[in-house]
Amino acid sequence: MIIAANQDVWFDDAATSAMGEAFAHACKTLGNFESGASVTIADLIIQAARNGGRDPSRLYEHVSKNFGVEDGLMPVPHTAKSWLGR
Repeated sequence: MIIAANQDVWFDDAATSAMGEAFAHACKTLGNFESGASVTIADLIIQAARNGGRDPSRLYEHVSKNFGVEDGLMPVPHTAKSWLGR
């Protein structure tokens, strides 16, 4: 079942699921960067998905790099950083 389209590119259920997961995670972790960040996040995820990205972690990584987050990985909560010795 095809459920979403953007400029003549259609995304199937698996793609939209991965995009949704990446979007939710990015909004939660990067949403405080600027007003309207969710629109930028969505645009970046769509851009990566149009180029074949289907892994939520890689879609998130694409967004985080564009926001200037160095490692592009999921941020570690402060308490976990202390426990990990970081």
